[in-house]
Amino acid sequence: MLSSDQEDLRLLRESARTLFERAGGSARARKLRDAGGGWDADMVRELAEAGVFGVTVPEDNGGLGMGLAAGGVIAEEVGRVIAPEPVVVTVALSLGLLRRLCPEHARMEQLVSGETVLPVAWQERGPNGGPAEASCRYADGKLNGSKAWVVGASGAQGFLVVAEGDAGPVLVLTEVGADGLSVEGRRQADGSAMDELSFSGTPAEELASGDAVRNALAEAINDATALTAAELVGLSARVFEISLEYIKAREQFDKPIGSFQVIQHRAVDLNVMLEIAQSGVREVLGLMDDETDPKARARLASRAKARAVTTAKKITRDAIQMHGAVGYTDEFDIGLYLNRSLVLSAWLGDDAYHRRIWFETREEEGAAQ
Repeated sequence: MLSSDQEDLRLLRESARTLFERAGGSARARKLRDAGGGWDADMVRELAEAGVFGVTVPEDNGGLGMGLAAGGVIAEEVGRVIAPEPVVVTVALSLGLLRRLCPEHARMEQLVSGETVLPVAWQERGPNGGPAEASCRYADGKLNGSKAWVVGASGAQGFLVVAEGDAGPVLVLTEVGADGLSVEGRRQADGSAMDELSFSGTPAEELASGDAVRNALAEAINDATALTAAELVGLSARVFEISLEYIKAREQFDKPIGSFQVIQHRAVDLNVMLEIAQSGVREVLGLMDDETDPKARARLASRAKARAVTTAKKITRDAIQMHGAVGYTDEFDIGLYLNRSLVLSAWLGDDAYHRRIWFETREEEGAAQ
């Protein structure tokens, strides 16, 4: 027997899977990639009508109030079809910031309803190409500086920008097409874009300031990290299914290659790895809903991402090997999933980075005790 919460999540999963499959599944992702790497605004609106963007938003603010566990269900389904729409970015970052800092702002309702997409720009690129301390400035209603690694900028109506103000960090809103705003697209391995923004006296609206912005951003990033882990789990599950279908159909020496013991052993190992990752990430999302300590939430998010990245790397690479030489060709979907896993694994930190974070926080806890 399923609890009422489990039944709600099951129904949500079925609804999201049906919606994505009806839209075209992974074939739609290939089509959008070949068209330039954007995403479908009509699909965003359909997802919004199904309540996808409001799953973690409290009911008082127009959402479903189902928490990160429900967000994880959606993220897994996004991963299964490698959907390019900025679902995790909107749910975790854009709405994550607004619901914590200014829940009554009109853009909240527009994001939940799919009327608008507002990517979050908070990172900056240093001289050596790596992350740098924030130097983008906001003063007298104007933005000056730059931001890097912005996901979902293509097709967005504006940007939520975390900049430095006179009294600390500020969250501001600037519109696409504003004076002094320049957007430069950079294609990723999977064909998606991760853009660079430049501001030169760009007008912006201040939404929040002070330590509240810093704290809200940290929490939103934790949410995004955990939901990206769920997306990787969904991707890994679909890759495993594709691989099983292939080894059952592909014949060598007049037998399906899936009948060979070495292939069977590999498939079993991958299945066990997938089940552990799936259970672990789902458990983390449930725990994060109830956890209030920021450090504990960060540790949980790192635990989920580290496990999911390790699993996705192993399953996608082994899947390529099991497909043989054809696995490297673009006509086989397995390559699309591999490239998407590379992008998701690197975004917000890979498995090595998050293992280090997890161990460091555990050591800090031990020293404090």
